[in-house]
Amino acid sequence: MHHYFLSLAYDGTDYRGWQRQPGGVITVQQTLEEVLSKVHRREVILGGCGRTDAGVHATQFYAYLRTDQPLPEHYTFIVNKRLPAGISLYAALPVPDNAQARFDATERTYDYFLHSKPDAWLDRASGLFDLSEFDPGRVVRALPLLLEHEDFRAFCKAPDRHNTTIVHFREATIFRNAAGDRFRLRFVANRFLRGMIRLLVDNLMRIGKGEISVEDFARALRTGERLERFHLAPPEGLYLTGVRYPYVNAGPVLPVCGREAWVEILPETEGI
Repeated sequence: MHHYFLSLAYDGTDYRGWQRQPGGVITVQQTLEEVLSKVHRREVILGGCGRTDAGVHATQFYAYLRTDQPLPEHYTFIVNKRLPAGISLYAALPVPDNAQARFDATERTYDYFLHSKPDAWLDRASGLFDLSEFDPGRVVRALPLLLEHEDFRAFCKAPDRHNTTIVHFREATIFRNAAGDRFRLRFVANRFLRGMIRLLVDNLMRIGKGEISVEDFARALRTGERLERFHLAPPEGLYLTGVRYPYVNAGPVLPVCGREAWVEILPETEGI
C-alpha cells in the first residue's frame, strides 16, 4: 500500500465544517471523498488532521489517503479539475506507513482576522467588528495568560466531550496592519478544544473594548468557570493556517486576503 497526506486548502463559507455528517449537510470531507471516489473508481474514505467548524477556513489542512497503486504524476491537476471552487489540492505527500494525520500532529496554528468596516471582499473572509473603542494594548496584557495556564475548560464549547481540556500554548500574538484598520490574532498550541479559538477571540475583543477586565479573563482560566457571556466570534475570520508533523516540514500559510504587512503589537509599543 502507498500512504499519502493530501495538502489542502478550503474556503469554509458554504460548508458545515470539515467532518462528514448525517442528514445531508454538505461538508468538506464529504465533498472531497465524493470527488476522489470518482477519480479512483472506488470508495475513498479520508482521515483528517482535525475538525473545523461550519464557516471556518483552512489554508493548510492534511487528509490521509491510502492507495494500492502509486498516484499518477499529474494527480493534483486531475483532482483539482473535479473539485468545486473553494477547495484546492496543493500536493500529495508520501508519508510513513504508520502515519496518522490527526494524532501525529505535534502543533497547530490558527489565525483570526478582524476588520472594522463593511467590505464586499473581506466580509466572508474576516470577522467584522466595531473597533471604535478597541485598545489592543489591553489584549496584549491578556495574551500571556494563555501561555501561563493549561486547563481551558472555561473556553470550550463542549468540555465534557473531550477526554481532557488541557492545552499547551506556545504562542499567542496580536498584529495590526499598516493602516491600523485590521488586526490578526495568532494562536499556536499542541491542540485546541471545540469552539475554543472563537470563544477566546470574542473575550479578547471584549477586553480590548473594556467590557471585561484582564482579571476577569484570568479568573475564568484559573477556576474553569465560564464568564457570564459565552459567545463565539464569527467563523469567517478563523483559519487553520498550520499543522506541524515530525516528517512534514511546512510553515503556516496565510490566506491571500491576509498577505499584507503585519506588525506585532508588543507591550512597549502600547505604552504598557
